[in-house]
Amino acid sequence: MSKSRHKVVKSIVLTLVSLFSMDEAFQSTLVRPPPRAAAPLQNSLAARRFFHVPGTRSVEPMAAATTAAAARIEPPRSSASISNSVTKEVLSGFVVALASIPSSIAFANIAGVNPLVGIWSSVVLGLVSASVGGIPGLIAGAAGVVVVPLAPLLAAHGVGFMGPTVVLAALIELTFGLAKIGGKLVSAVDDNVLSGFLNGLGVLLFKSQIAVFAGLGGPALAAAASVAALTALVTKLLPLVTTAVPSALAGVVAATAATALLASQSLSPAVAAAASGVATLSDAAGAATFAGGLSTLPTLAPLAALSPPLGVSWAAAVKICGPAALSVAAISILETLLAGKVLTKAAGFSTEAGSRSSESADGGGDRALLGLGLGSLASAALGGFGGCGLIPQTVLNLSAGGRGALSSASYAVTMALSVLCLAPLIGAIPVASLAGVMLTVAASTVQVEWTQAAFAGARGGGTVAKAKLLVLLATSTICFKVDMAAGIGVGIALTALAKAVVGK
Repeated sequence: MSKSRHKVVKSIVLTLVSLFSMDEAFQSTLVRPPPRAAAPLQNSLAARRFFHVPGTRSVEPMAAATTAAAARIEPPRSSASISNSVTKEVLSGFVVALASIPSSIAFANIAGVNPLVGIWSSVVLGLVSASVGGIPGLIAGAAGVVVVPLAPLLAAHGVGFMGPTVVLAALIELTFGLAKIGGKLVSAVDDNVLSGFLNGLGVLLFKSQIAVFAGLGGPALAAAASVAALTALVTKLLPLVTTAVPSALAGVVAATAATALLASQSLSPAVAAAASGVATLSDAAGAATFAGGLSTLPTLAPLAALSPPLGVSWAAAVKICGPAALSVAAISILETLLAGKVLTKAAGFSTEAGSRSSESADGGGDRALLGLGLGSLASAALGGFGGCGLIPQTVLNLSAGGRGALSSASYAVTMALSVLCLAPLIGAIPVASLAGVMLTVAASTVQVEWTQAAFAGARGGGTVAKAKLLVLLATSTICFKVDMAAGIGVGIALTALAKAVVGK
């Protein structure tokens, strides 16, 4: 056991040192809203919500300069600058892949299929989505919103209905993309609804990661919590010292190496035993998932797998799997568009009606839906269950420095390599370490300052400010307590009602 863990640590260090030694300038971009204005919800300009990226100019001047900047010709970048940018994109995708592997495996377990199905669903959808284009930096993959309505159907009628359900959902997604109504859908989600959605999502994400420690006690709980805390601390504090590497990646490497070293030392048998008991990805998914080699590749599903089970007509199949397919498609479309809206705001793009960036974002949303539909079809053809745009992973990609389609493709390729070539290294990563990364994402997702500003505006404002606070709180609560789609729907309805009553 001791020699094996020493080898793991040595392999991790040798594999990643070459990546860390590259001379580049990564920018830490944890998503945060701007400082609170004097009357944030009474003045329409002050009420305009933007994410602020630390270390950059404020977003509003950037948005105002967008049109003028578009008319200027950008000078050619040097080869060193291009190389650094490419390296940054690749490594940000690597970070996102590490954080996405546990959730992909968990979603496969919820659906009742092999863990590899979850990973390959993310790989295929991620590659197709990045290839089709749409919104640069958007991360797509296996998602809980897909498997939650899918799992009861498969439990009741069998896995044979997975293919037809995913195909029907993909056709709906393609229809929305071809109809080019993605921009209209996402424009209905104003800043208060989006903030409420992010509040609910952040709390749900935090709750999901805390579940990693469920059932643990004593030294086992202390060890897992320490691993998560070390990862989170490195992720949050390293950018204050250097931006030469993605802090989340450094946190995972540090926690993995520390766990392996503590497990192999002999000075404290109790500490060694606790460190040895920290669950890894390989422990969680089973040894076969990270066995590596070509045997883990997905195979092209026969046409029969995409059709209803033998003896069931398409008409009967639609009655059985149609409601689940409609639910999967609706929430997948909505979450993908919202992931794009979060990304464009976080990156500092204006979404004002009629602006160039708005037109680009709307067109990007339509292409993103095409990528979603095509990716889901490809996933189904390889025995997968598809997915959608992922907001937490998209935020993590932005935080790690990812800005373009290359980071999205790197995420998908890294996940593929994790089960083909890097299986022993990836399998040795503690699950608690990845939980630490996602807990930092959860903390940055909750819109604390925006919510505080909404309360302040409601206390000193009139009916409009109080209505906006109501929309924010209702959306947050329903997204957390009931369902994401229901929360957004209620938020949109309340916004429309408030505008009709108040007139603003």
